[in-house]
Order: sequence, then structure tokens, then C-alpha cells
Amino acid sequence: MKCKLLLASAGAGKSERIAKEALKWAASGGRVLLLTYTINNQFELVRHICRLNKVQPHNVAVKGWFSFLLEDMVRPYQRCIVTERISGIIINSANPHLGRSKNGKRFNLPGCAEKINGGCNPLHYVTKRDNRAHTHYLAKLAATIHEQTGGKPARRLTEIYDAVFIDEMQDLVGWDFAVIRAIVDTGISDLDCVGDFRQAVYQTSETTKKPRTSTEKIAEFKDMGFEIDNLAISWRCIQSICDLADRLHAKDGLYAPTKSLVASVPSEYADHHGVFAVPASRVEEYVKAYNPVILRWDRRTQRQFCEGRTVCNFGESKGLGFDRVLIIPPNRHAKFLCGSTTAFDDASTDDSRNKLYVGITRARYSVAFSYEGGSVISGAQIWNPGD
Repeated sequence: MKCKLLLASAGAGKSERIAKEALKWAASGGRVLLLTYTINNQFELVRHICRLNKVQPHNVAVKGWFSFLLEDMVRPYQRCIVTERISGIIINSANPHLGRSKNGKRFNLPGCAEKINGGCNPLHYVTKRDNRAHTHYLAKLAATIHEQTGGKPARRLTEIYDAVFIDEMQDLVGWDFAVIRAIVDTGISDLDCVGDFRQAVYQTSETTKKPRTSTEKIAEFKDMGFEIDNLAISWRCIQSICDLADRLHAKDGLYAPTKSLVASVPSEYADHHGVFAVPASRVEEYVKAYNPVILRWDRRTQRQFCEGRTVCNFGESKGLGFDRVLIIPPNRHAKFLCGSTTAFDDASTDDSRNKLYVGITRARYSVAFSYEGGSVISGAQIWNPGD
């Protein structure tokens, strides 16, 4: 049995690596399951498989995390908790059992407690009206069913598949790790988890259950006996962009320095590549000169300036790559890009820092950011073409 965790930098080619490993298993007759959270990444995995092999082999399955939980871990044994067949899922952006009173106070909705009279309450996990499973509690339901049936869901999984790959594992939190542990305990031939905690801008649920932070997740993987390795390379970004992105999480001490494998800058970008601070008064001029993709926090950010231009929110840009990027930085980002080493120290989550990491690493040849003057982070040039 092999359990591996690969921490892959942005642009390291991890999806292609997973596709190649899956095809190796398939070629030898193995049955392979590829899991990931987002729909976009499911398409990306299939795209890589088909590019390498022309078609997706019959013994390679690609599923979303919620589909996997419902189809493979919950439905086959759900009757121990939910007697009627679960009809599907309902996506929850937050805890579905919390209401809000007229004065703004949160309260628990009646009838949704985890236990009733000492037994499991189905309405903690599914809707009363149409028997759909809440995604917020789907991993918890899977883990509870696994426990109540003596481990049958995970054992069934290993009877179907020889190897399981989990991509974008940084999106998994809380009860998701109970499901991973259940798979580990079966002794499956190969369990391969790949991701980058620095790109954690989504998560499967807004849970309070640990692990939630990068440090907690790595500790959990270590406790489960995973072999942990780094793939600290980038086929996308030039070295100066890699260096800037690395500085965001340097204090964590979890990541090796990223090495760019971009051999050369194409001639059309040779006269302007690297990291640039653009005075706010000259941003319009910069955009006209280089036509970068503009990255922003959300659609409320500088609407008038962004209108009619190629714009993407930080989170939405995840998984994409652009030749040139212009970042419109919110306050914390601006402090960091102006050289502050404490810009994210008082943040309650890693969300802001991770979104900037994602934004910076979308760029192949140039990253620019607007700034109001003063100092800039080491490695950045102030854009002033008149000098």
C-alpha cells in the first residue's frame, strides 16, 4: 500500500502528472478513480487524459468530490440512517441549519439536530421536502455510515478500484479527512493526493471541524502515514514571478522554493517581462500599452475602470494562465506589494493571502500591480516608460 501527498507549486503540471499515472494503471489493467472538487478541474483531468491517450479508458473514472461521496460512500449503505433513496444533493454555501432572526442573531433551526432520542436524525443530513443531501454535511454522513456499517463503504471502494487519486486536495476540510482516513484504513493499493495549500480559495464546506488550516491538514496527512513530497517547479511562470509568489508563504516553512522551467521569454514579450508597480495615475496608460488580464477581488472592485476589459476575480482565475496580468490590490495585498512583511499577520484566515498567490501565479511573463506611491516590494520595478 502506498499513500502519497504531493505538494505541487502553481504551474507544476500536476493534473497532467495525475493523468499520466492513471493511464499507467489503466494500461496494466488497473481500475482507477480520479477525484477533484471543482467541475473545471474535472474537465481539466479529462482533457489531459484525452490529449495523452485520445480517449478516456473504460477503467479510468473521473468524479467530483460530492458525486463520489453520494454514489460510492453514502447511497449503497444509506438505509442505516436515511431509509428512502437520497434523490441528489443541494449545494450549501453555509450551514443550512442556522437561521437568522429579525435582530440578526443566529439560531439553530428546529428538527435538524444530529441526534434524536439517542439515534441519528436523517433531517440533519437531508432535506425534508425532497430528500436531497446537504453538501455541508455530506462527508459527515459518509463517515457516519462508514462507522455504523463497520467500514463497508470504503471496503466496497477498494473492491471496485485499485488506485485512487485526489487532485486539488487543498479544497478538502473537516469531515472530508475522515473519509480519506477510512480509505487509508482499507489498505488500498495506491492513494495519491495532490494539491497546493497556497491555492486554497475554495473549500467543500464552511465547517468548524478540524483540519481547516494548511498546518492542520499536513499534520493529519502525517498522522495517517502519508509520504509527503514537493514538486516545486513551474512550467508557467518565469523565475521573477515564482520568487514573488513564494514570498507570500515564506514564513510558513512548508514549501520549497519554486524553480521556473520556462526556458525563454518569447520575443513579443522580451521588452516587458517581470514584476512591475504601476502608479495609479498611469494604470490606464499601462493597460493600453500591454492589454493585461485584470485580476480583482470581486465584481464590485473598480467597476468603471474594468468595464469593457478582460477581467477575472482572483478565485475564478484559479487553474487559468495568462501572458500578462494586472492586479488591482485590496488593502492587504497593497501592503504586501509595497514591501510589508506583516500584511497578513492579523488575518483570521489564509483566504486573502491565497487569492493573491493565485493571482500572481496566473501570469506567464509579467505581473503588474497598481500602487499609490512609496516603496515597492523587492524585485518589482516601478513602471515609468518616460525615464
